[in-house]
Amino acid sequence: MKIFFTLFLICFAFSSKCQYNFYFGNIHSHSSYSDGNKDAGTTGYYTPGDDYNYAKGSYYMDFLGIAEHNHYSSANNPGMHVADYNKGLYEADTATKNGSFVAMYGFEWGTISTGGHVVTYGMPGLVGWESGSGAWGSSNNYDIFCAKGDYASFWPIIKSYPGAFCTLAHPQTNDYQYLLDAAGVYDANTDSVIVGIAIRSGNAMSTTTNYSDPHATLYEQKFLKALAKGYHLAPSIDHDNHYTTFGRTNDSRTVVLASSLNRDSIMAAYKANRFYASDDWNTEVNFTINGKFMGSDFSSTSNSSISVSVNDPDASTNPNDNVSKIEIYNGITGNGTNATILTSNSGMSTLNFTHTTTLHSSNYYFAKITQVDGDVIWTAPIWVYRDAVVLPIVLTKFTGIQQDAVIDLNWETATETNVDYFEVEHSADGNHFTKIATVASKYHNSVLPTSYSMVHDAPVKGINFYRLKQVDLDGKYSYSEIIPVQFNYSVVQKIKIYPNPVFDNLNLELTVLHNSSLLCKIYNTAGREVKAFTTAVTTGRNNVSTNVSYLPKGNYIIVLINNNERVAETKFVKQ
Repeated sequence: MKIFFTLFLICFAFSSKCQYNFYFGNIHSHSSYSDGNKDAGTTGYYTPGDDYNYAKGSYYMDFLGIAEHNHYSSANNPGMHVADYNKGLYEADTATKNGSFVAMYGFEWGTISTGGHVVTYGMPGLVGWESGSGAWGSSNNYDIFCAKGDYASFWPIIKSYPGAFCTLAHPQTNDYQYLLDAAGVYDANTDSVIVGIAIRSGNAMSTTTNYSDPHATLYEQKFLKALAKGYHLAPSIDHDNHYTTFGRTNDSRTVVLASSLNRDSIMAAYKANRFYASDDWNTEVNFTINGKFMGSDFSSTSNSSISVSVNDPDASTNPNDNVSKIEIYNGITGNGTNATILTSNSGMSTLNFTHTTTLHSSNYYFAKITQVDGDVIWTAPIWVYRDAVVLPIVLTKFTGIQQDAVIDLNWETATETNVDYFEVEHSADGNHFTKIATVASKYHNSVLPTSYSMVHDAPVKGINFYRLKQVDLDGKYSYSEIIPVQFNYSVVQKIKIYPNPVFDNLNLELTVLHNSSLLCKIYNTAGREVKAFTTAVTTGRNNVSTNVSYLPKGNYIIVLINNNERVAETKFVKQ
């Protein structure tokens, strides 16, 4: 069987010709909204907004994520208030400057005693368990309830939000045993939520600000265990800052391969496992197999052609930043045995090797790079399923394009032999796919071009990934290449304030795509919510008015939220 693909794709397709940029940062830290900024009385840095501004002045810090402990009460009294979560989201929005710095805000769910801490991003509300009025000052200290220690319920909650993801924080000896120990059972739904694990974490209580701390605690064995169990995750380095030190305790970083420095691209890279852990703050690593970047999970009809290229901009002036050795680790997906060294070399900044694999085997690979000074870089793995020779179909086109609120998919075959049907599969991260449609072959056997099309009416915001599973009449099947399609849909197409400046009434003119309900939140320049109201809108142009006469003079931002997602915002001046 044979299949040939001539795909008309944009640069986002996974090809070694489409290089990503390298962005350096950390997504595990804390502000005074929980138990961070312990030195705020001295430094004057309290809020997430303060901390993002601090991080902007640190070396090689393109992004910072602040993940507050999700609860108020414990032995260490993290002190999180649910009301502060939306403030943190807003402060991250205002601190983000596309092209120069990305701010992210989330929470760290769970407790050590119940199984481990889980750093979580992409959630519109705080997930917690503290019910009833208490020291946090509200009836419930959460937006979304999940009982303490109930990880089995936590993962589906996160999975229900397509943009959300988790990483496993400081995986100490007894943490995550329900996932990683011998009795733990691999779960695909949990796997689709967890994208990373800290291979180093800390020093959480460091007050160093001159980058001189030694490297933090190493959790390499937990990383190896997670991969052996079958989980698809990448290694990260977490700083877990509890003092005002963001980016300055040492020179370790998590490095993200993303198309641009904006939050959507950084989040998409995390979702796609496209990041790595580096003891050095500016080492750039390209690790590919058959042209697929780190984090990829794909099928191949050929052996695994492995390529590693390392670049440290400082190596020309500092010989200690040269590469001492490159090691390639290989394991069998889900067999429970840790990966072992497949091949290595010394004193070279590149490595190329072809691994001969057997049909229907599932392998994963990652690179471990050691520099002369002992700094280590661990890449995200690449997962490869060795498939048989491909199917008797000539595919000459496979494209997707946004049309209003849907994505139109089209493909064309030049010939077909013994073809039964196509399954169209969709993914929000490029790795984890689900079937969205079945399209029958028109002729089963044909020597003439045949065109197919379908509409995907439930894409996610951002990049959507699609592939075709072509199934023969005898049950044999194979996959097409993956194509990405950008989807920029928002229910609010246009927002206008009139007049601006505003006096007694704030008048909004909104153009929306369909009937909906919008939550409207007004924030002052300090990031504090000063008013919230809900309004129903209908397809087309809508006029909405609300009284703001009692607000002090000044600058404000109004944010519109639909289905827990921010869909529009604009600024106004109150006179």
